[in-house]
Amino acid sequence: MKNLYFLVFMTFFILTSCGGKKAENTKPSIEELQLIISQKEDSLRSFQTEGKKIPNEKHYALIQSLLDFYQAYPNDKNAPVCLDKMHMSYSGMGVYHKSIEIADLILKKYPKYINRAMILESQVSNHDIFNLPRDTVKVRYYYSLLLTENPKLDKDKKDGIEMRLKHLDLKFDEYIDLIMKEASMK
Repeated sequence: MKNLYFLVFMTFFILTSCGGKKAENTKPSIEELQLIISQKEDSLRSFQTEGKKIPNEKHYALIQSLLDFYQAYPNDKNAPVCLDKMHMSYSGMGVYHKSIEIADLILKKYPKYINRAMILESQVSNHDIFNLPRDTVKVRYYYSLLLTENPKLDKDKKDGIEMRLKHLDLKFDEYIDLIMKEASMK
């Protein structure tokens, strides 16, 4: 019986002295996460300044920090900004399916995001130019949203969108050739 009491006592002692208690508030603060993100962005900028190719590991490290911020503070005003930076990082690396996924998350979860029009245009480019095979249904969808949500869109930009929609049967490079041909005839 003494051995049983001793075993229970030792187990209790070991658990409480070796971290058996729950850690209080292990989530990093907004400021800590912003500092980490800023440091990683500075690191990427230093590669660009030196004219060096940025290793994908650096991009992925930044993406992970941005994701950490978004997951820890999804209701913070900077959460959609972090997602936007993730979306652009994936696009810059040519990982278009992830860029599309993140952009769709922004559009769905943050309908009032200040750069929403830019995200819509990026989605058009992803589906029309970069992500193969082209998805003209999605191109039409995102262009339609852009036009509907931005009634005061610049006339030239609006005309360009409407022209592209008329010629969605053409691949992007074919469409550019058509535009250049029409411009040379004027």
